[in-house]
Amino acid sequence: MKQICAWCGKKLSESDSSGKGISYGICLPCANAVIINIPNDLRKFLDLISIPVLLVSFEGIVKTANDKALSLLGKDASQFAGHRAGEVFECAYSRLPGGCGNTYHCSGCVIRRSILETHATGAPQVRVPATLMQHAPDHPQEVRYLVSTEKFSDYVLLKIHGDEPGPGPTLGY
Repeated sequence: MKQICAWCGKKLSESDSSGKGISYGICLPCANAVIINIPNDLRKFLDLISIPVLLVSFEGIVKTANDKALSLLGKDASQFAGHRAGEVFECAYSRLPGGCGNTYHCSGCVIRRSILETHATGAPQVRVPATLMQHAPDHPQEVRYLVSTEKFSDYVLLKIHGDEPGPGPTLGY
């Protein structure tokens, strides 16, 4: 898979595994230029990315998201900014005492672990299958995602892909 900067078009990397498709990220010079102009230019930048993407702090707090992520999760921007990722994704476990990131279920959360790993090491996580127990009126329902993470200044870009990671319903683009 070829990875290019969504801002300037610079080639960032090319994977040998599948060799097909394009993944959008951001190069360091563009990240530095964009981060100076938060929040307006950042939202515009994120909207250039063709898949749902959220900007998340190392604590799992969502800073902002693009319109595709807002649409996918059925929320507006005010329901994203300042909320923990589990709350935004309506994780059933985020409603337990302690909340998102502080229950025994959270240690196994692929989305949380991917964000923490990328923030700590700078190493991206690419198309990782993640299963989430999403809150529903009757009982929690299992939702599957393919997620990628990429370091962006002091934040992590969380991308949601729509390819099938395996059996079960998958959300994303």
